[in-house]
Amino acid sequence: MKTKPRAIRFTEDEDASIANFAEARGLTFSDVVRQATREYIALSDEGKLSLDTLAELSSSEDPDLLYEQFLDDFNHARDKEELIANEPDWKGQNISYWSCLLAATAHKLAHDNSIPVPKWALESRYISSDPIYGMNTTDPDFQAYLRETTPMEFRSHNIYLGGNVFSRA
Repeated sequence: MKTKPRAIRFTEDEDASIANFAEARGLTFSDVVRQATREYIALSDEGKLSLDTLAELSSSEDPDLLYEQFLDDFNHARDKEELIANEPDWKGQNISYWSCLLAATAHKLAHDNSIPVPKWALESRYISSDPIYGMNTTDPDFQAYLRETTPMEFRSHNIYLGGNVFSRA
């Protein structure tokens, strides 16, 4: 394996700790640094909020804040598919709204990131029986605007939030 030479500088204490760790295990200094790097990279998505974890926490934490945290975590995740793969079991209030919203979210994020749409998100039980409009508007003109501008993935779940569904403004 041909590698590009790189210089990594450690403090004297770091260098001694790594060398002692390697020697105690019969490894080379480079082996320890390489393995630690691989483990660090593998852990990069650990602790990111998935849709099913969001649903589980919804009875004890603010679902709006959890949803925003999920969107942040999803945007920075390496394995995006994993964060939407498992069907959420909503534990909080307003189950119909949130269940449909999470399905629409998974649907849209999958399309936006060229990953498979989870089968659970396409089930008919995640289509709201009544239209859900952003800001609970009853204004017919605003409802028409939301119907026109909402992405297809949300419309297919009977949710109309407008063109900036993932906006954090």
